[in-house]
Order: sequence, then C-alpha cells, then structure tokens
Amino acid sequence: MKLKILTTSILLCLLAACAVKAYYPVPGDYYTEEGYAIIRTDSLQIAIRPQSYRGEFRDANSRFFPVWLQVRNLSKQRIILPESGFAILADERQYDYYRLEYVLNSSQDRFYFEDWHDPFVTDPQRHLNRENNLDGYYELISNYFSSSELLPGATKEGYLFFPYAVSSCDSIAIDVLGTLVFFKR
Repeated sequence: MKLKILTTSILLCLLAACAVKAYYPVPGDYYTEEGYAIIRTDSLQIAIRPQSYRGEFRDANSRFFPVWLQVRNLSKQRIILPESGFAILADERQYDYYRLEYVLNSSQDRFYFEDWHDPFVTDPQRHLNRENNLDGYYELISNYFSSSELLPGATKEGYLFFPYAVSSCDSIAIDVLGTLVFFKR
C-alpha cells in the first residue's frame, strides 16, 4: 500500500514538473486581475496576457507565442492604434509580433498538407475536411488583433503571435503602447 502511494506521488510530482506553467503579471504601474495586466489611460483601457490560442488552428501554440489583448476606447475621439505599439522583451532581446499574412501562410501550409489525398481514392469526407479547414482559416483572421482606427466607445480584441522562442523565457516584458508590463512563470 505504501509503495502504491509513493509511486503515485512520484508520478504526480513528475507530471507537475513537466506541465507548462502559465505566465502571471507582476505588479507594476498597472492593475492585475485574473491573470491579466490592465493598463488604463485617459483614453484607453488595455487588458493583456499571454494565452494559448483556443481556435481551430491549434498548431499556433506550438509554432508561435500567442498573446491575447483587448483595447477599449474610453474617449469620444477616434484613436489610431500604431502597428509598432506592441513588442516583447525577453532575455534582453526584442521580439515583434508576426503580421497576419505570415500566420495565415503558416496555417495554410498545414491545411494543404492535411487535405492531401490519393487521387485514385474517392472520399466523401474530403469535402467536409476542406470546409472545416477553411472555417479554421477564416476564424484565425477574425481572432487576430489588427492595429487600426478604434471608434469612440468601441472595443477590439484578439491575438498577436510572437516568435515561439519567447516561450522558453521565465520572465518577459510586453511593451504595450509604451508601457512595459511584466510577466513571470
């Protein structure tokens, strides 16, 4: 009986050690709530955190370092979100996010290889797979955070995808429109 308990506890410890640890915000000049860092200015409220992509393109988590963010315009003016407003600092290196085209090309390659079939075998499931792949492709487009004009009172949310190398760092700093937000495992 003791051997079973000891074996089970060792196995659980090993599994816990191998589990991917999430990033949590370090307190700073911003609020932290439920794993999010929340920056508030006179005109914007921004919530951000590293978070696994939860859409159909699940390979995104093994190819990229996804970051989810939500930006709310609190003013009565239109605000232009700059494309260069978001970056990650990790191990004294700067990582810029990938443009949507690059992420889509990555997913498109997967869809093409997944859809390959023998031309001499007819499969009615093939058409359904192709539609599901296209749905995932369009879902990725709609879940990507685009930097553009933000209307008064409007909210934009989505994912930015950074190089996968960031995921090996124990602590990172995300530059959010000039404010550094720190995260640790």
